[in-house]
Amino acid sequence: MKMPFAPFKTFIFFSIILSLLSFLKSDDLLISEICRKTRNPNLCSQILKSNNRARKASSPVQLGVISMDLSKSTAQATKNMIIMLRLRTIDREMRARYKSCVMNYESAIYYLKLANYYLKGGDFANAGRYTAAALNEPISCRKIFAVEPKDVKERNDRLECLCSVVLAICNNLYSGRN
Repeated sequence: MKMPFAPFKTFIFFSIILSLLSFLKSDDLLISEICRKTRNPNLCSQILKSNNRARKASSPVQLGVISMDLSKSTAQATKNMIIMLRLRTIDREMRARYKSCVMNYESAIYYLKLANYYLKGGDFANAGRYTAAALNEPISCRKIFAVEPKDVKERNDRLECLCSVVLAICNNLYSGRN
């Protein structure tokens, strides 16, 4: 007597679906766990879950390296955007504010390069120290404006968020060693 294959096929199908769901859930779990420790958990989740590399990260270190890459590219893109805004602005006071922000972002880029070096070398204390320094730069840029321009605000928020992700990961990994 032949056994029907329908129950076997159904079992295989549901096994695959459950495996995929648990895999996806574990990625979301890592992102959710890290984002809870940041300054803006909602923005953190939004940024990391919309990034394919971040969604595929399987460890905090891997997510930290990806977040660092995103931080560096965000800082560079924001600096370039602020330079363009400065060039298009006629108001001298506003041009001076933009110039100060450009300097903040140059510092942020410098600190992120140092933090990246230490992060990749496994020195989470120094990686965290330089990431914290980079985190202060968009905050300083924000304080320069009486009313922060919308584009600048969004970019400052994004860099602050990404730096706080790296900082949370570094703090977690560093405290785990002690």
